[in-house]
Amino acid sequence: MALLLATACSGGAKAGGDAGSGDEVTRAQALAAQSAVLPARPEVIALAQSVEALALKEGAGARAVELHALAAHLHERIWRTEHREQDAREAVDLYRSAGRDLALAGACAAAARGAKLSGELAKDAQTTYAELYRVQRRSSVSDAGTGGLCEGTVDAPLAALGAFRPAPQVLDAIDQGLAGEGAIALALQDASVRAVVSAPRITRIEQWTGAEGARIVVHLDRAGRFRVGDAPSAGGHGARTYIDLDGVELGGAPRETALGGIVSRIVAESTTTGSRVSLDLNGPAYRRVFHLLEPYRVIIDIARRPPGSGPSGNGRTVSRVVLDPGHGGNDPGASGPTGLKEKDVTLAIAHKVAPMLARSGVEITLTRDDDRYVTLEERTARANAFGADLFVSIHCNAAENRSRKGVETYVLDTTANETAGKIAARENGASLAASNEVATLLASMRVADQATRSTRLAELMQRSGIASLGGQYDGVTDGGVHRAGFYVLVGARMPAILLETSYISNAVEEQRLGSADYQQRLADAIANAIKAYREGR
Repeated sequence: MALLLATACSGGAKAGGDAGSGDEVTRAQALAAQSAVLPARPEVIALAQSVEALALKEGAGARAVELHALAAHLHERIWRTEHREQDAREAVDLYRSAGRDLALAGACAAAARGAKLSGELAKDAQTTYAELYRVQRRSSVSDAGTGGLCEGTVDAPLAALGAFRPAPQVLDAIDQGLAGEGAIALALQDASVRAVVSAPRITRIEQWTGAEGARIVVHLDRAGRFRVGDAPSAGGHGARTYIDLDGVELGGAPRETALGGIVSRIVAESTTTGSRVSLDLNGPAYRRVFHLLEPYRVIIDIARRPPGSGPSGNGRTVSRVVLDPGHGGNDPGASGPTGLKEKDVTLAIAHKVAPMLARSGVEITLTRDDDRYVTLEERTARANAFGADLFVSIHCNAAENRSRKGVETYVLDTTANETAGKIAARENGASLAASNEVATLLASMRVADQATRSTRLAELMQRSGIASLGGQYDGVTDGGVHRAGFYVLVGARMPAILLETSYISNAVEEQRLGSADYQQRLADAIANAIKAYREGR
């Protein structure tokens, strides 16, 4: 997460030449020592932010690596003292910034430290292995033939974690993701074959923008490499954030699009290295940039406030709720043995929930109100633009094993098991490997408080669903609360869950899902869970 300053940075001195900047770095270096006594948290964070600002001014090179890593170390130290997860998340992001170019001095050490911290946060040795593997793969390709730039930094820790090596498909997905970013080139099966292909192209740019937030989605016809940067706007007033797409052709994307709200303009232009998509911003803002696979697209989320600091940040104010009926239009979702379609069931349930919540004084919006297709990115974008306090995505589960049944609730997190991964892959419309890769990527994007609130809402939803259905129907199975990498939950700025109402692939549950009574009981469960959450239960 990067803070964008809405003032032009003109006339300033270079990093290292600003008055007081040398003193700030010296003080930061002193506090980075393990034996140093840390001052109050606000002072440490302010100092880390000042050092990071110097790193951004420096731009590139070994000095920038040193400053990024120093800022990261301050965040890590205050996390180890006060145990606020957001401090550790910031540290991981900054270590990754320091490790962007592994050819620079200190970059390997910073990248490895960030990888280990990611695993420590997840309390999962497999996550540590996966993140170190990511560094190793980037390093080995960056310095082909020499064993890798970071050989001495990551090989020993990887060997020590050999017992926790993830499944081959997870590592393959990491390679695919790195190839998509252009960080590595996947080897051809026949090394003598050299395929000649055209450059990736931007096919379209979608946008959803409001006063408090915006989502911009840049679609490519296949994977490409991107870099993120910030600068003053073209006119010298306000701020601009951009993505450089190296080796990517501009294609037929509009060259300039005027917008309203937090993003005033999108500019797409060719560069000497490929293409650039820039966003001019109205005022200070935060941004998060990431990619999703199958199809490949780069997503830029812009917000006036950092995640978790909105109306739901203090207490459990719930005045606006977004209901997301899964699938729709040319995407029917799963179908039951007699042909009942998931898209019809989810919409019917949402239409029953909405008036119940409205009567309790909650403002409601649906991501779709009829049988139409809405992209996964747009669903969350609408929730953010609406300023929702809660986001509930409604689905019907399915499995190859037709005897499988039950109610399950999901929150966004790393995929914990193969079954959860398969369910996420089906809802994402992507392969299991792609969904596992994005789940790992998104683990570093969670906000601790928001994740906790999502989990609490999921627990209340699961309990309410079982209570509502179990009183009337026999054999209702409590499938529990799970974590997986659902695209539709990515970037939600409020507590967000996905409810798998029942298994439409099961003949008995399909018949129930098609009945008005069963749908109403599921609607009651959703409304009651939201009410319980609102009341702080």
